[in-house]
Amino acid sequence: MTRWGHVTIAVLGGIAAALHVGKVPPAIPMLRSELGIDLVAAGWLMGLASALGAACGILIGRFTDYLTHRRAMILGLALLIAGSLIGGLTHSQMVIFASRVLESVGLIMVSVAAPGLIAASIEPRDTGLAFALWGIWMPVGVAVMMMISPFLLPSFGWQGSWIFAAMLSLIPMVALLTMRVPKPQTAGHPTTSLLTAVRLTASRPMSWILSGIFAAYSASFMSVFGFLPTLLIEEMGIRLAAASIMTALAVLANGVGNIFGGVFARWGAPRWVLIAGPCVMLTLTAFVVFGHSFPLWMRYGASVLYAVSGGVLPATIMGSLPVYAPRRDLVGTFSGFVMQGSNIGQVFGPMLLASIVAASGWQGAPFYIAAATGLGLVLALCLRQTERRIAAAGPEAAGTA
Repeated sequence: MTRWGHVTIAVLGGIAAALHVGKVPPAIPMLRSELGIDLVAAGWLMGLASALGAACGILIGRFTDYLTHRRAMILGLALLIAGSLIGGLTHSQMVIFASRVLESVGLIMVSVAAPGLIAASIEPRDTGLAFALWGIWMPVGVAVMMMISPFLLPSFGWQGSWIFAAMLSLIPMVALLTMRVPKPQTAGHPTTSLLTAVRLTASRPMSWILSGIFAAYSASFMSVFGFLPTLLIEEMGIRLAAASIMTALAVLANGVGNIFGGVFARWGAPRWVLIAGPCVMLTLTAFVVFGHSFPLWMRYGASVLYAVSGGVLPATIMGSLPVYAPRRDLVGTFSGFVMQGSNIGQVFGPMLLASIVAASGWQGAPFYIAAATGLGLVLALCLRQTERRIAAAGPEAAGTA
């Protein structure tokens, strides 16, 4: 029987971790004025977790498998709390960057451990819905923090946001500490080495297909929403506070898309369709979002539709993790490998878009989105062929896909 309470705690842990992502962008002006941080350093503050995830996601994923997923989530939240409190009590650039390293490791641990904890808590028929719920962790956490920040920052400064995020993270950590989970079954593989786990994961075509899809999606999604506030302010004449809230609401719509993805999966929609469809929608809506000739309401509405349709895709990928992991005890390793693709897209996507906009203006942006989602569409067709081969060979072939 599916333990929905465990799923809920895992999702709350993810949302708490995402608060530490959403707290940084609204606080950048204060950090720059109080600590003398330049724009490049501010970019590293925001992108450090993605850079670490791109470099060592699979290693942290393997560590979560070794530690057990519940303990890994507890440790990850503890690192987030410690890093946030240290950062919130300092006025040193060096210390705040060191604290962000702690937070980044904690964030990655939570994000790759939670899928394993969820997979161990559900029946196979509930996989799509459970992982759709998990998929809301980032959009909900980031959006909540971005909407709360305009009220926290004037009264308590950026330190207040750091301490607020740390205090909220205590709630799921305590819940995880009191959670009772069955002893993990390693099915005769109690001491899989790091190299063996990496080899089993990296040798599977499905690992590269899912990781590549996630990279293409993240490169396009983070490019649009990383620059949406700038677009709203500079191109559409929206004030800063209103632009922040409009961006947060659009990001929150991504969580709605995750739920839709879970519902569609539960209804039996093929995975490749749930990936190819959003790729097409992302391309079409991007041409409206960046289209100068469209009115404001249409461009902003297209950004919301972009977020909703895009949310279907990560929910589908997350639901695939326990299905195609090499073994049940390697879900964290497999998750870390796939999340590396996501982080690579998050790191390089906005950089590529910024270069294109600098060279050709905002009118070049939708063509970049079309290229990224076109790659996702090609990989969705590869996924279709791989799943057909697995279906023809029998269920046991999923372990070698």
